[in-house]
Amino acid sequence: MSSFLNGRTSRVQVQWQSIVVVICASLLASVSATSRWASLVRAVRNASTPIDLEAFPGELCMRSCEDTQPRVCYFKWVLEHYHSMGPACKRCADGVHSDCYLPACLTADGFERGVMSINRQVPGPAIQVCKDDLIVVDMTNAMGGTATAMHWHGLHQRDTPHMDGVPFVTQCPIEFMSTFRYAFWATEPGTQFYHSHAGHHKVNGHYGAMIIRQPEVNDPNAKLYDFDLPEHLIVASDWMHVDGEMYMPGLPNGDGILPVNLLINGRGTWLKHNGNRTNAPREVYRVRKGGRYRFRFINAASHVCPLELQIANHTLEIIASDSYNLQPISANTLVTTSGERYDFVVNADQPTDDYWIRLRAIGPCDYRQISQVAVLSYQPMSVPEEDIAFTDKEIPHYQDQLFLNDVYVNHPNTTCGVSKPDVCITDFQAYETDDDVINGVPDMQFILGFENYPMKFEDAFGMGSHEHFMNIHDDIVLQGAINNISFTYPPFSLLTQTDLITEGMFCDEDSWPERCQTRDHCTCIHRLKIPLHALVELYILDLTPEVNDLNHPFHLHGYQMYVMEMGQDRSTPITMERAQKIARRQSLHRTRVTTMPPKKDTVSVPSKGYTRVRFVADNPGFWLMHCHYEWHTAVGMVLVLQVGEPGSFVKPPAGFPTCNKYTPDVDASLFDA
Repeated sequence: MSSFLNGRTSRVQVQWQSIVVVICASLLASVSATSRWASLVRAVRNASTPIDLEAFPGELCMRSCEDTQPRVCYFKWVLEHYHSMGPACKRCADGVHSDCYLPACLTADGFERGVMSINRQVPGPAIQVCKDDLIVVDMTNAMGGTATAMHWHGLHQRDTPHMDGVPFVTQCPIEFMSTFRYAFWATEPGTQFYHSHAGHHKVNGHYGAMIIRQPEVNDPNAKLYDFDLPEHLIVASDWMHVDGEMYMPGLPNGDGILPVNLLINGRGTWLKHNGNRTNAPREVYRVRKGGRYRFRFINAASHVCPLELQIANHTLEIIASDSYNLQPISANTLVTTSGERYDFVVNADQPTDDYWIRLRAIGPCDYRQISQVAVLSYQPMSVPEEDIAFTDKEIPHYQDQLFLNDVYVNHPNTTCGVSKPDVCITDFQAYETDDDVINGVPDMQFILGFENYPMKFEDAFGMGSHEHFMNIHDDIVLQGAINNISFTYPPFSLLTQTDLITEGMFCDEDSWPERCQTRDHCTCIHRLKIPLHALVELYILDLTPEVNDLNHPFHLHGYQMYVMEMGQDRSTPITMERAQKIARRQSLHRTRVTTMPPKKDTVSVPSKGYTRVRFVADNPGFWLMHCHYEWHTAVGMVLVLQVGEPGSFVKPPAGFPTCNKYTPDVDASLFDA
C-alpha cells in the first residue's frame, strides 16, 4: 500500500522506469493474444505447464503500476442467497458498533432482507489490477434455483469475446452448483465495473468495482492530483427492501418500480417510519489537508432515477468518463445514469472537519426524496473509523442546498453547449480523436427509436401468450422495444454455438416473422448485421410519449462510442427530422465547440430527445446493446449487433459449455439404452 501513499515524490523517482514500462505495455497491447500469453508466462515462470492459480491471489494485484510486469490475478468467488443484518451481524442493529464490522456482517442500510452476495459482500470484492494483467475469476453459483452470468462492463474483450458474460449471447448461463472460469486480459485502463447480466441479480447485490490502472505517464491529467488511492471508490447503487423479482412482472397495487433507498459502497442508513434511523455504518473516505485526491465514481444503479452526487464545500474536477480521459471541467454537482463512471479530483483545502458526501435520486424519484450520505473526513488516522461512520452530525435534508449556486454536469434538462455554467458530456473534450471517425462518411447509419409501449390485453394475457412484460401499477402493462421490436433470447449462445444459427431466427425493422405481420410490435431476436470494419453511426431516439426527467442510458458491449451530439425538445415528440433540426439550432447558439468529442461505452439519451454516436465495427462477434435500466432490459429494450461473419469470430476455448432446448422426437429412439 505504501507505493500508493508516496504521492508526488514517488513520481520523480520512477519517471524513467514509467517510460520504459509504457513502451513495453504498448508493445504488449499491439500483439496477438498468443504473444500476450507468452509475455505473461515469461514474467511469472519459465515453464509450459499450467499456471498454479492459487499462487497468484488477485488481492496482490492491487499495486502501483509504475514499474511492474504483467501478473496473473486470481479470484475465487461464491455467489449465494444471503441476507443483510443477519445473525452474522450479532448486535449491530442494537447499537454495538463493532459488531457491524464483523467479517461476514453485511449491513447494507440496516434493514433486514434477503440479498444476492458475492463472498458475502455487497458490492462484491473490488478487482484492482494493472493494465495487461490476466484476470481469472472462478465463479461458483451456490444460489439454489437460479442461473447467472457476470458482465465486465467497460472491457471490450477483443481476445476473449466469449467472456463478455451475456447469457445466450456470449455464453450459456452458469447453472446452480456449477463453477465457471472467467479469464480475460485487463486491456482497457480506467474505472470499470462488473455486474450480473442475469435476471435481477444486479439490483439484488451482484455488482462491484473493477479498476485497471496504468503508469501515470499515460494519464494526461496526472498533474492534477497527488493521490489515487484504492479506497477512494464511490460505488453508488439504488436499493429496495424486497427482491427485484417482486417487480417482474409487477404488482397492480404497487407504487411503480422504484427504489426505497440508496447505498454508497453497500453502506448507509435508512430513516424508519418512526423517525429513527437504522444503526448501520456509513462509508468513510479519509483525506489529509492539502492533498489532491482522485475519486472514482461508479453508478451501479438499476432503476430509472439519475443519481446526483455532491461533496459539501468541495468542487469536483471531472477528468474522465467511462474510463476515457477528459479535458477537465469543474462543477459541484455530478449527475449520472446507470452504468456510467466518472473520475474527479477533490482538493482537500477546507478546514479540518468531516463533510457530507450526499447522493440523491432525482428525476422520477424526486417525490420520494431518497438520499444517502457518506463522510469525507480530514480527521487523523488515530480517530477510529466507526466513530466517524456513526457521527451524530446533522444530515442534510433532501431539499437542502449544499451550495449557493449549483453547477451541474449532466443535469437532465441541460441544453448541451448552451446552458452555462452547466455542462453535459458533449461539452467535454477528449485529449485525442480519430479524424476518420469524426469526419468520415458513415458506411452504415441506423436510426434506433426506443419506447415502452402499452401492450394490448390479448397480447399479454391471451390464450397461449407468454411474452415478457412489466406491470408498473394498476392495469398499465408495458413492453420495451427498439424500432417496434422487443428483444427475446435464443435457447443457445449465439457467439459460441454458431453452427445452430439460421438466418430465419433473426428479425429487424425490415424483416418480421410471419406471426407478427398483423401486429404493430413484435417480440423476436432483434439483430443489426454490420460488416467488419464499417464506420457506423447511430441515432438513438427517445420515442416514449411521457415528458419527464427520465434519461435512458444505452450501453454498447465490446466498443467505445464517440458521442457526437445530443439534444432535446420537450415540447414535441422526437423524430429524425426534429433531431437534425435541433442539432442545427444548437450549432447556432453553442457557447462551446467540441472539436474532440469524448468517448463512452454508456451514453445517456435525453428525455424525449436523441443522442448521435459513431464507432468503427472492428471487434467481430455478437455484442449486446441495451438500455441499462434493469427492468427495461428485462422487457426487451435490447438488440444485438452481429459484427462480421462467424468465420472472423474468435473461437471459444475447447470444451466451452453449450446449451440448447431439449425436445427430442417421442419415438423408440427416446428409450434406446
